Amino acid sequence: MAKIIVKYKKEIEEYCAGNNLSVEKVFNSPRSYNYESLIFLHHDPEKGKMGLLDETPAAVTLAVFLESGKLRFEQTEYTYKYLGIAPHAVAV
Repeated sequence: MAKIIVKYKKEIEEYCAGNNLSVEKVFNSPRSYNYESLIFLHHDPEKGKMGLLDETPAAVTLAVFLESGKLRFEQTEYTYKYLGIAPHAVAV
């Protein structure tokens, strides 16, 4: 697992809880990372194989940046579509 995830797992979980995002979906998403950034992606097997020979880009669902010892989160138009917790159905 990425060192940035291990070190800041609790903060990422708190962000998810506070923003109605599924922790499970976030941590099970494909990702790209280094020591100061973490980009979560959505892979759609119907649209591409997401391999080296495939030019279909994966949608960025959430970007996390380490700045001055704190995490900064950036949502995209795909954040709630792929990482959101579905609202509960209300019985009428």
